[in-house]
Amino acid sequence: RRARVRRAGDRLERRRHARAARIGMEGGRTVPDAIAEVREAVDFCRYYPRQAEQLLGTRSLPGPTGEENLLASEGRGLFLCISPWNFPVSIFAGQTVAALLAGNAVLAKPAHQTPLCGAAVVELLHEAGVPTEVLQLLPVPGAVIDEQLLAAPALAGIAFTGSVATAHHLQQRLAQRPGPILPLIAETGGQNAMIVDSSALPEQVVHDVLASAFDSAGQRCSALRVLFVQEDVADKLLDMLCGAMAELVVGDPALLSTDVGPVIDEPARETLAAHAARMAGQGRLLHAVPLPPEAERGTFFAPRAFEIDRLDLLTREVFGPILH
Repeated sequence: RRARVRRAGDRLERRRHARAARIGMEGGRTVPDAIAEVREAVDFCRYYPRQAEQLLGTRSLPGPTGEENLLASEGRGLFLCISPWNFPVSIFAGQTVAALLAGNAVLAKPAHQTPLCGAAVVELLHEAGVPTEVLQLLPVPGAVIDEQLLAAPALAGIAFTGSVATAHHLQQRLAQRPGPILPLIAETGGQNAMIVDSSALPEQVVHDVLASAFDSAGQRCSALRVLFVQEDVADKLLDMLCGAMAELVVGDPALLSTDVGPVIDEPARETLAAHAARMAGQGRLLHAVPLPPEAERGTFFAPRAFEIDRLDLLTREVFGPILH
């Protein structure tokens, strides 16, 4: 298993430009972001085999009275891996190869916005020797998962990356199943914060804020959502931040000159627009990056920064390039 996953990682690295292009075309990622994601997927194909070698082999445990104690690990059975659209190659690959290396069969469900990225990863794993009986792509709507798979007797566990609401739903559905309690490995988002005091170098803060809040059009579960700034340095730092935001270029993610590409689809853009309208009434707009004329077509959304006076204005994570 380790050899086949490593082989898939080598093939992915050799085809990194084609895979990065697919991420850009299907997911709207800029060239640097897409290349970094392919590198992360390759890392997973090397990291997890090493972890498997260290953790999953049969080990002899101390036997103080002379008996032999062996610790062995084996797969649970059929794992359902549900990956998000914002990392359609790296998270998809990481979930899948981890479950495979642990000895499971895998149904790999890509996000409905990025099925071709998931298909490319499964194709590489099959080419590297993972049997089709062990790994299958599942490009189906979420309703099919809900209605047919979550109650299936063969299901042995779920790995999920996505929203808190969906994770809660999966948890509740699994709890209703009779028999053994199934594992749910869920990675979700939140209101990620950065706290800046007067000892911080403003130039470094602005650089890091731009990268965290606006790379991938803010569509990362690790993206910066809330920036707390010590009051006596706030005016200078926010002036610098607004000036740096003015230099951001929004546009076609295939162009190297682009800093921020589109958001994933029209429903996402509408959600961001509604939140921005609410923030404009409840807070103060510090800066909005101007959109070029060509960005009027498609799902582009101007990165924004709002000043707010209390945190409870943010009732849930808003997934996009809006900094508070």
